[in-house]
Formats: sequence, structure tokens, C-alpha cells
Amino acid sequence: MAINTKEFVNVVDVGLKADTNYMRFFYRFKFDGKTKRGILDFSNKDWDKRTRISQAKKAIESLKLEDIDTGVNFTEKTSLNKLAEIYFEIACDNTEWNRSRYSSYKLYCENGLGKKPIKNIRQVDIDKLRKDMEKKGHSKQTENGCSPRTIKRVLVQVIKPILQYAVDNKVLADIPRIVAPKQNRQKKIVNSAGEKLANLYKAIMTHYQDNAFYRALFLFALYGRRWNEIRTLEWSDIDVLDNKYTIRSKNNKIGQDQTYELSIPIAHALSEIKDDKIGLIFKSPITSKELHPPRKQLEKIKELADVPELTMHYFRHILVSAMGELGTATTVLSASLGHTNLDTVNNFYLSANHTKASHEANIAIGKLTVDK
Repeated sequence: MAINTKEFVNVVDVGLKADTNYMRFFYRFKFDGKTKRGILDFSNKDWDKRTRISQAKKAIESLKLEDIDTGVNFTEKTSLNKLAEIYFEIACDNTEWNRSRYSSYKLYCENGLGKKPIKNIRQVDIDKLRKDMEKKGHSKQTENGCSPRTIKRVLVQVIKPILQYAVDNKVLADIPRIVAPKQNRQKKIVNSAGEKLANLYKAIMTHYQDNAFYRALFLFALYGRRWNEIRTLEWSDIDVLDNKYTIRSKNNKIGQDQTYELSIPIAHALSEIKDDKIGLIFKSPITSKELHPPRKQLEKIKELADVPELTMHYFRHILVSAMGELGTATTVLSASLGHTNLDTVNNFYLSANHTKASHEANIAIGKLTVDK
């Protein structure tokens, strides 16, 4: 029977869509040259919407695994490029973090180390990759060498887990020693953070008084959201009745849904945006797709607030420093920014309460911006 794909109007994930009630799901994906498509019907299940979506994603992963003849479709003679493709397709969730890791792999490894059979990768190959990255990167900013942070990302967060995947599947006995380069990282010090936050708030609220779109956008940044989290926000992520919003797992760094309290200034700005309230909130007025970084608008905010060093990410540094000046606990600061790393938030946030932390952050911002 032919599948009527038009009834599946809600995008759930890459290659996975749902009908209007999220009862039936249409999947279509290609792996290792094979295409699979079909319907997952959960209409007879007593599950809530979240569970149905979760079960649909799990079913897709199972279908992908069925395409692997022996449970592992690579050997020690397989190239690192092929192993990387399998690793990111099978072992990793479709999150922004994992897509970014795969992009880093393609950028720095695909045309060199990636062509070697995994059994032939030695310590000297890892050392050569590190040395090459220390000498030259792939952009104007890194033409004199990549930063220790970027090198660590490629070696420890990309190459190492890919090769470890081969060990876990009993294809390799061990892997070369992979150690992160030493980093001389200095904490960014924000002087007069409370004053800067208040000035930024005033600049945003004044300059974009009649432009709710950019007022909401920059307020999200002021309240601690990363640019990638802002540009991928959808209207369905906003819960006006419960005064909350969610950064979906595939659009944040930890691969888990994170729910935050929706501040009153942002809620007001969102309510004033003249939009069909479908899909992306901050979509391009030209393409209706994800917005490019608002460089021109940011320059105006920098000028009005007299914060020349401002970037979309620097909003976060100002926020956490300003809250620190008020004596806010480190655990709350970290969770309000979306972190769950135990080195950052210690044992208090084994499961970070982003909603509660963002509530305290909103109170702190309110204290700093009142009557500004």
C-alpha cells in the first residue's frame, strides 16, 4: 500500500516525521547505500506524546542495526573514515554536539588520517595530526595553528571515542595513547559585570522597543542562551501557560532536553512578534530558514551599551559574572547556563535542575535591571 507522506507534518528528527497527533510516524533513511521507509503506528498504545516520540526514535535505531549483517560491519582493515561514518550514524544521537564533532572530524581527519586502515593507526599518526594542527588550521583565524582547545576536541572528543568504538566491538585490541595538549586557559574576567548587564538590558529594551523580534532574540542571549540554542528555538518549544521553554536535546551540548523558566520580558516580546507561530521563532525573513548571526544588530547594541568586546557568547560571561557579584551559588550559575559537567557543578547537579536555576537567574537579572 502506498504511503501518504502528506499526513506526516511534524518533523521529529532527521528522516522521521509524525502525524498531527504524534500517533503515527513515517521514517525514511539511508545507510550503507540502502534506503528504508515505512510507518510506525502507536495509536493503540497507552503512551503520552513524549513516550511515543522516544519509542519511535528507538525503533529507528533498531531498524538501522538490522542492516548490519554481523552486528559489526567493519573489520581492522576498515578505514577510519568508514568507521567514523558508522560510529556517528549508529552509536551517536542526532544532537548538535555530535553533528559538530563529526564536522570537526571531516575538517581535520578525513583527507589524511581518515584514509588509513584502523589497524595501521599508530602513536606516530596521532602525534603527526597534533603537530599539523599546531602549525596550521583551516581558517584565517587558525592559519598560524589551532588552539589547544580545538586540538583537544579533535583528539580526545573525536578520534579517541571512534577508535574506542572499534575496541568495544572487539575489532581492535587497543588504541594508541591519546592525550590532550596542555592548555594555558585563562578565565575571562568581566569587570563591572552588573553595570554592563544593566546597560545591555536598557539598550535592548530601548533600541528594540518597537521590534519584538530582535528584542526577544537579544533577551534570550542576555538570559544565558547560546546562539545555536536561540536560532533553533521553535514556537512549539515555548510553554506560555506554564511559563517555561525547552532547549531540545539535539540543539544543546549535553544531548538532553533542558527546560528553563521563561522570563517576563522575553514572554512579552514573544507575544508581540507578528508571526504565524509555526516552526522557527527566529527564522530568516528572506528564506524562512535559520537566521544567520545578527552581526549588524549586535554592533548597535555594543555601541549603545558601551560594551565593545560583546559577542553573542560574551552575553553568558557577563550574566554569570553579574550573578556572581550578587553572591549566587556556583551550582546555580552553571545550571542556569545549561551545564551539567560534574567538574563544574559538583555533586549537587548530578541531574541539573535548569528550571529552578533559571528561576534564580531571572530574579538576579531583575534586581540588576530594575528601573534601568
